[in-house]
Amino acid sequence: MPASFDRRVVPEALLDLVRACQKDCDAHLGGGAVLSGVHLHHRLTRDLDLFVHDRDAHRALVRRLPELARSLGTRLSVVRDGGGFVRFSLDDGFEIDVVYDAVPDLESPDRIDGVVVESLMDLRANKLTCLLSRAEPRDLVDVLYLERAGYDALADLEPALAKDGGIDPAVLAWLLSSFPVRPMPQMLEALEEETLREYRDDLAARLKSVAGG
Repeated sequence: MPASFDRRVVPEALLDLVRACQKDCDAHLGGGAVLSGVHLHHRLTRDLDLFVHDRDAHRALVRRLPELARSLGTRLSVVRDGGGFVRFSLDDGFEIDVVYDAVPDLESPDRIDGVVVESLMDLRANKLTCLLSRAEPRDLVDVLYLERAGYDALADLEPALAKDGGIDPAVLAWLLSSFPVRPMPQMLEALEEETLREYRDDLAARLKSVAGG
């Protein structure tokens, strides 16, 4: 397990805000901020994802977050409040998504730099569900770099199914056939658009094979 966050990905001021949130609420940090900031160091992100498994605690954190931000010398505003999904925008352009997640963790969260973070198993499973639920090139980039790090996407289908019962290799293969490869996220490692396109097509073919197509 890495010992610290990459401050290029998540600046110290944002880590301070996350720590303050976690003192106030049983929440953990997930998404690209952890995947890249702790494990892969491959791209930048402009958003943080805080997951809370208790509905009441989630709404309490939503109410408390502006005050916590002010106590640390920053301001934020609500961009969208969808009940279980609330997006805040900070003065520096970062966004914080506070998410009520009814699905239990696959593995216990880890602690890095005093921040409670989603386990790598949960991160990997969630990335596959993101390919199903939204069409954002950054998710495909993340899956590519996970495979480069030795984590087979096909082996992560089973844990992804525990997160989202709608995961199906044939459906994923079909979605990937037209999955966008632009705009690319801001990379810390060089990645050509054509390389991502070739990976997309290869992953789609492997998923189709698993599905028996």
